[in-house]
Amino acid sequence: MKPEKPKKLGFKKIYLNLDKILFLFFLIFMLVDYIWLPLNSVIAGFLLSQTGYLFISYNNIFEIIKNAPIVSLGFVILIAINLLVAYFQLSILFIGARHLLYHEKRTLIEYSRKVFRESLAFMKKMTISKALFIFLFVAMLFPFIRKIFKIYYFNKIVIPEFIQTYMEDKYWMWWVAIIILSLLFFYVSVRLMFTLPKVFYEKMTVKEAIIYSLDKTKNFFWFYAWHLFFIIVKTNLFFYLPLIPILSTQYIVDSLTQRESLVLAILNFVLIKNIHYMALTYFLVKFTSFLTGEELDIMPRREKDHIMRWGVMVCACIFFAIEGYNYLEAPVVNPPLVISHRGVSNGNGVQNTVESLEKTAQLKPDLIEMDIQETKDGQFVMMHDANLKGLAGINKTPQDLTLEELKQIDIHENGYETKISSFDDYLTRANELHQKLLIEIKTSHKDSPQMMEHFLDKYGAKIKVYGHQMQSLDYKVVEKVREYDTDIPVYFILPYNSVFPRTVATGYTMEYSTLDEYFVTKLWNTEQKLYVWTINSSESFNKSFHLGVDGMITDDLKNIKEELVTAQEDPEYSDLLLNKATEFFAY
Repeated sequence: MKPEKPKKLGFKKIYLNLDKILFLFFLIFMLVDYIWLPLNSVIAGFLLSQTGYLFISYNNIFEIIKNAPIVSLGFVILIAINLLVAYFQLSILFIGARHLLYHEKRTLIEYSRKVFRESLAFMKKMTISKALFIFLFVAMLFPFIRKIFKIYYFNKIVIPEFIQTYMEDKYWMWWVAIIILSLLFFYVSVRLMFTLPKVFYEKMTVKEAIIYSLDKTKNFFWFYAWHLFFIIVKTNLFFYLPLIPILSTQYIVDSLTQRESLVLAILNFVLIKNIHYMALTYFLVKFTSFLTGEELDIMPRREKDHIMRWGVMVCACIFFAIEGYNYLEAPVVNPPLVISHRGVSNGNGVQNTVESLEKTAQLKPDLIEMDIQETKDGQFVMMHDANLKGLAGINKTPQDLTLEELKQIDIHENGYETKISSFDDYLTRANELHQKLLIEIKTSHKDSPQMMEHFLDKYGAKIKVYGHQMQSLDYKVVEKVREYDTDIPVYFILPYNSVFPRTVATGYTMEYSTLDEYFVTKLWNTEQKLYVWTINSSESFNKSFHLGVDGMITDDLKNIKEELVTAQEDPEYSDLLLNKATEFFAY
């Protein structure tokens, strides 16, 4: 039997059901963003306090499990509840889409009541196999769903950008593996996509539903793959094509007075938000219709249905306008510091060397971030990597050699060649140049027991006098610096955003791609600050700037400084709207 093509879905059908979808999304995000997420944060903070630890990171998680097994079990239960919340979000979305396809006249309240009732009934019948399958399908096989619908806990499944960059730089096979895995996941998602309606809407077991889907797609893979791909393409076109006249108009008006430009920008923000939800509606209904073979009809409407729809849309537009104003006109109380990463900018030398320091200091960064490690003889050398092989081609660690031995070694990077620098020489030259540093202490199991005491006794006074700052991945370093002198700023590096820490650090240095507004909001309630790395693009700059970070660590000082000046003095609303639109539909 020949498979059916997807049913047509016009603009009018989406518009006539937009109130239901807006109301549905509003309820979901209100429940999650304003009730569950704050409650979840409070519970996670309480559990962390019961462990006796101040933070959770890759270097202490096994200690926490070993020393606080009962509390660790509490974290596992909390994670399970978070997954249930995500599961409930998905059930509401798919059951809500299915109810739009029912050929029944329903008011907004009747529709919402029915959707929530059936979603709760679906949750009661949840099995581990159902949950695992849906999580696997949405989070891994077909991540387009979790990305565009912003399923919060599923979107926490992310490889930090610094790891991606490292893999891209070191292993050319990385991209090959990504492409192969993407194609494989797409193939499996197409073969299994008809499992979803059987699991969500019918009383089939996962095994029965998988067998049904595999049989249905057995001889028609390319047919279903093409139409699924086409649905995704049309969803993107539905969203991005209207942006062309919207952003073009905004670009022209940006050259007029600030007030006129701002008013239009807010109106365009509201328009983009509505188009965003219409595009989500298009995908959700089109995808569900494709899976079920049912079509969205235009049902006869009563006069009060139109009033209700416009009431919901007006309320939504007011909410969007307030959100837009806050986004477009967010005041910058303290502009973020611009910090050079590893003492270089745009490949102007070898990282962590005096020669690069002298060049980079001419670009006048607020701070230069650099890395030091202890040597075999208890001195300190400028080196980021744990092994010399990358820069010097020598398979040894800095802790295997004395400072004098290290200073004789040639290192190569970015087409430059020089000798390894000592921290003494680097610090002396930075002080002569009046260049403030962000000194990162790299630790290893080969370090001497008294390394930090030795370091602070030797350099602590100079660091304080010249206004330098410090940071480390090792919290023991942070504690030692705070014990020595609380006036020396010291930041604790967190590679991944998980449970909000409660440390004595001056602030945190975080990888920007896992950072979100929930972390920043909690940070506002403390006196701690936030630096982010590595900010090299307009996308990363805009995200960090609008989150209100205190410092940006970058490999390209010139570009980020220009971005900062533009953002502060002459923000282009067309650029801001484009950035927000891309964020709305990023996947």
